[in-house]
Amino acid sequence: MRIIKLFKNHVLALVTAVALIIISCNADLALPTYMSEIVDVGIQQGGIESPAPDTIRAESLSDLELFMPEDDMATVEAAYSEPDAEGIRTYVGSEADRAEDGAVSDAISLPETVVLSLEQGVDASTVADGMTGTLDMQTVRGACEAGIIPKEKLVEAASAMSDSMGSMGGSIVKQRAVSYVQQEYEAQGISLTDVQNSYLASMSLKMFGLCAVSLVATILTGAVASHTACTIARDLRRQTFDRVMHFSPAEIGKFSQASLITRCTNDIQQIQMATTLFIRMVLMAPIMGVVAVMRVLATHTGLEWAIGVAVIAVCAVVGVLMGLTMPKFKKMQKFVDRVNLVAREMLDGVMPIRAFGRQDHELERFDDASRDLMDTQLFTNRAMSFMMPLMMLVMNCVTVLIVWAGSHGVNDGVMQVGDMMAFISYTMQIVMAFMILTMVSVMLPRAEVAAERVEEVLSTQSSIKEPKRPQLPAADAPRGELAFKNVSFQYPDAREDVISGVSFTVHAGQTLGVIGSTGCGKSTLVQLIPRLYDVTGGKVTLDGIDVRDLPLSELRRRVGYVPQQGMLFSGTVESNLKFAGESVTDDAMREAAAIAQATGFIEEREGGFGSEISQGGGNVSGGQRQRLSIARALAKRPEVVVFDDSFSALDYKTDARLREELARTQKEAAIVVVAQRIATIMHADQIVVLDDGQVVGQGTHEELLRSCAAYLEIAQSQLSAKELGLTQEEISAVMEGGSR
Repeated sequence: MRIIKLFKNHVLALVTAVALIIISCNADLALPTYMSEIVDVGIQQGGIESPAPDTIRAESLSDLELFMPEDDMATVEAAYSEPDAEGIRTYVGSEADRAEDGAVSDAISLPETVVLSLEQGVDASTVADGMTGTLDMQTVRGACEAGIIPKEKLVEAASAMSDSMGSMGGSIVKQRAVSYVQQEYEAQGISLTDVQNSYLASMSLKMFGLCAVSLVATILTGAVASHTACTIARDLRRQTFDRVMHFSPAEIGKFSQASLITRCTNDIQQIQMATTLFIRMVLMAPIMGVVAVMRVLATHTGLEWAIGVAVIAVCAVVGVLMGLTMPKFKKMQKFVDRVNLVAREMLDGVMPIRAFGRQDHELERFDDASRDLMDTQLFTNRAMSFMMPLMMLVMNCVTVLIVWAGSHGVNDGVMQVGDMMAFISYTMQIVMAFMILTMVSVMLPRAEVAAERVEEVLSTQSSIKEPKRPQLPAADAPRGELAFKNVSFQYPDAREDVISGVSFTVHAGQTLGVIGSTGCGKSTLVQLIPRLYDVTGGKVTLDGIDVRDLPLSELRRRVGYVPQQGMLFSGTVESNLKFAGESVTDDAMREAAAIAQATGFIEEREGGFGSEISQGGGNVSGGQRQRLSIARALAKRPEVVVFDDSFSALDYKTDARLREELARTQKEAAIVVVAQRIATIMHADQIVVLDDGQVVGQGTHEELLRSCAAYLEIAQSQLSAKELGLTQEEISAVMEGGSR
C-alpha cells in the first residue's frame, strides 16, 4: 500500500499503463489461439476453415439440399448467390454463419458427410427398408427425382447416420465435411495447396501484426513506467530532503546523518525500482492471468482443474520462500545503514586513524559491518535461487499432466491437438503470471522497508515550527536589540536543563562576550538565537518580538550565525560569500571580506573571488575557512551577528584586526561572541560567564576580574597577573570570595 500511495499524483500514467498492458496481454494471449488454428485448420484441414465452401457448383449444392430439412435448405440457399455462367455459386452470407457453430455450417455439415459417403458407396438398407445392394449419389438423385425415395426419407436417413456416430459424431462430421469441401474444390479446379498456403500466409500476417502490437505496447509501457518511477523518485527525494533541511539538530541526531543519506539515496532508489516493477510486472501479472483464465474457460477442454493444481503448487512454493526471506529483507536496510555509518565515520576520521596507526582495527570493524550485510544478502539470494528451478519443475509437471489428460481427449475425439497446445500455452501464461509476481516479490520486501523508512522521515515533524500568528517588529522598534529573559533549555529526552535562568540584553553597536569552561552550554546558548533549538523556558526576543513569533525566514535574515566549524560549499569564493542570496551585492561581499581580514589571501588566489572552493573548503586552511565563514555572515548585513567560537583558528594579530573592524563597521548590529580566549572578548561591552549552564558572572572585563572567580580562573590560565593588571592580593581576595 505504501508503494500504491506514491501513484496518487500519477493516476493518468497508471491508467495509461494498464490500458497498454491490457492491449499487450490480449495480443500475446491471442497467439496461442492462432497457433491452434494453424495446427487444426492450416495443417489438419488443409487451410479450409468452414464446412461451408467459398464456392460450390450448383448441382453439388442441389445434392446437399436433398438431405436438408426445409429450414436448413432455406438458410443455405440464402447464403449463396445465384449460379454464374459456369454454374458456380459463391458464398455471400455472414462470416458468423460460417463459424464452427454458425447456422450455415450446422446446416451443411451433415449433408456433406452423407453425400461424401454416398459417393464412396453405402448399403442401400440404410436409406430405405427393403432396398438391397450399394447406393451411390447418382442412384439416390435419380430415385428421389422419380419419387421412389421421398426427400423426407433422405433427411431421416442423414439424421440416423449422425446418431449412429455417438459421442464422436461432431468431430467425425466436421472432418468428413472438410474432406467434401476439398473434393469440391478439386472438382472446380482449385489447387488445395494454394488454399492451404493462402490460409497460412493470412494467419502468419495476423500473428506478426499481433507481435508488433505487443512490442509497441510493451515499449510504451516501459517508457511510461520508467518516466513515472523517475518522477516519483525525484519528487520523493525533493520532499525527503526538504523535510531534512527543516529538521533541527535534534531530529538529525535522532536519525543520524548516515541514515538520512541512505534514506535519501539508497532507499529511494529501491522505491524507484519497485515502482517500475509495479507498473511493468505487478500490474501485468494479474491482467495476464485474468485474460488467460478467460481464454482457457472459452476453450471448453475439461482440463480447467489443471490450472488449480498449478496455482496451488506455485502458491506453496512462494509462501515457503517468502516466510524464510521476509525477516531477512527487513534487516538488510539496517545493515546498509550500519555500513554507511562506519564508512562515513572512518572517512571523516581518516587523519586520527592514521596518526594512531589504527587502520587494521578500523578495517576489521568495517569488515564486521560488511560481513553482516553479506551474510544476509547471501541467505536471501540463496533462498530465492530455489524459486526459478521450483517454478520450472511446477510448469513442466503441469505440462506433462495436461498432455497426459489431453491425449485421452484427442484419442476420444472430443479435443483437437491444436486446442490442447493452446491450453498448455494459456496454462503456462497463468503460471508465468505467478512467477512474475514471485520474481518481483524479491524486490518488494526491500522496497517496503525502504518506503517505511522514507515515510518515517516524511512523517517526522521538526521541533522548530513556523509561528501560527507571525509578528514583525514595529517600524519604530529598536533595531538589533537582543534579549534573553530567564532562558532555560533542555535537550529532548534529557532529564536536566543544559541552560537555566540566563538573562541579558545587548543593543545594536554593542558586543556581548560569552565565556566558560568546555561543555558549559555556550554553543547551545547562542544556537537559541537563530532557533536551531527552541527554548524550553523563558524567551529570546529580537527587537522586542519573541523569536518564536518571527517568521523563520525573517529571523534568519536578521541573524548572521558563524558556527564553530566553518563549512564552505563547493563553488567559488564569490558563491560562498553570496550564500545568503541575491540580496548580497558585490560591494557588500567585498566589504565583508575586508572586515573578516580575508581580502588579502582571496586576491592572492588565482581568479580572486572567482577562484574555486572544493567541497567543505578542503583547499583552504582552517584560518582561511573561518574568515570566509565570517565574511559570509557579515555580507548579508544582519541585525545580530553571532560568532560561536569562530576566532579559534585565527592568530592574535588577525583576531585583533578583525575585532577592530567589527567595532568600527558594525555600529547598527549587536554582536555576540563565544570564545575560549580572554583576549577575544576582553574589550566587549558585556561579558556573560557560564558554568554548568548557569550565569555565574556578568559585567565588563574589569568588573569580572574583581568579582567572578570563574572568570578570573580562566583569565589566569591565559594571561599573567601583570597583563591582567591585578596584584596577587586582589587575585587571592577574588578567589577566596568565589570559593565562599
